[in-house]
Amino acid sequence: MSNQKSQTRKRWRRASEIPPEVFMVLHKSNRAINPVTIVATVDPDGAPHTAPFGSVRAVTPRLLRMISLRYHDTFANLSRDGRVVVALVAPPDIAVSIRGRARVVREQMNADENAAILEIDVEEVKNDMVRTGDIGSAITFFPKDEALDWFEAILGEVEGM
Repeated sequence: MSNQKSQTRKRWRRASEIPPEVFMVLHKSNRAINPVTIVATVDPDGAPHTAPFGSVRAVTPRLLRMISLRYHDTFANLSRDGRVVVALVAPPDIAVSIRGRARVVREQMNADENAAILEIDVEEVKNDMVRTGDIGSAITFFPKDEALDWFEAILGEVEGM
């Protein structure tokens, strides 16, 4: 069997849960910052809305958890219409779209009264990676020094659930 056929056989197109290699990228502990994901929601007029989030974490292969500020458009959209897609791009070869349904599980965080915790039930994961190259870098986020305590507190609260 040629190498190309072997690679094609190993490649997956759609899955009902987050595959292990993707789970490892989104399952952080010890208050680590995740790669930035793009969260797509539906505005009240039906238009797509996207926003970057560094707080999306995989809890299980079927469940994501994220933090959103309650005044953010994404929070309003997900509270009204839970349909969501989370896009992740990470080296060397992860490019996925995770479709699911979001719900608010903590309207107000203990660590920040302006922040909420949402959970996303994973419905489908689509592999968007092309076979003709590799990804060189992910979008990364680095908190400013004055916000480090805030990040420690909110990420600790999410991990403690």
